[in-house]
Amino acid sequence: MVNFYLSTPLMWNHPIEEIFQTAQKYEMGLEIFHQQMEYQRVSIEELQELIYKYRREVFVHAFSWDLNLCSLQRPVRDTALEQTKKSINFAHTLGAKDVTIHPGRMSIPLEESNYDNFMYDSMKQLMEYADRLEQSISFEIMEPVGKEFVTDRRIMKRIADDLWEKMYLTLDLAHCQNEEMIIDHLEQLPRIRKLHISNHIKGKYHTPIGVGDLDFQVLKPYLTASGLPIVIEGMDQSKELELFLENLNYLEEENWK
Repeated sequence: MVNFYLSTPLMWNHPIEEIFQTAQKYEMGLEIFHQQMEYQRVSIEELQELIYKYRREVFVHAFSWDLNLCSLQRPVRDTALEQTKKSINFAHTLGAKDVTIHPGRMSIPLEESNYDNFMYDSMKQLMEYADRLEQSISFEIMEPVGKEFVTDRRIMKRIADDLWEKMYLTLDLAHCQNEEMIIDHLEQLPRIRKLHISNHIKGKYHTPIGVGDLDFQVLKPYLTASGLPIVIEGMDQSKELELFLENLNYLEEENWK
């Protein structure tokens, strides 16, 4: 499936070479979660060998769990910056096409503007760092849950300020409330690097594509017309590939190419 990418957490408990073999079988690239690779002790040398062996294009998803790029506490922000830069280096070494970066979230529910400058400073440092390495990065628009506040294009633009004109984004479709928001973001965002595809239902995110509140029959013409890379997302700790195969079957039945 040309222009589709397999997110590695869909095969959380599978050996890394099996993940590459699956991507090759279905003619997909990979979005490699840095956290997963570190947790499972997959070396960068092994990944380099597998990328070469299976001729797969890859994205990298930066460290994000337990990190906060706009924390009220400077040491927490500094740690998040250090770890995110580590992911940028990781991606650069692998020859990754892009790095997906989560913005920060509120430490406590203050007025959002209290966090804008902290997030701006982190964005600026990361963009400058990536530019020096000539490594593409993109910031992801988040879902409206918990302490997340960077949840639509207007908020992202407000925070980015003068960085906006050169910033790239990752649009996660499951993070959008409805089809109208997705279409609006596709039409209004000037620089989208890639799409993450899954669904949501009753407050649960990253459900199978065909199971949820988003109608992908409505969205399909817009998504295919965009020509953007599409990463199939989700978390599956089983050995049976149930979630990935359910998504794949849906895409094949709906004649996605």
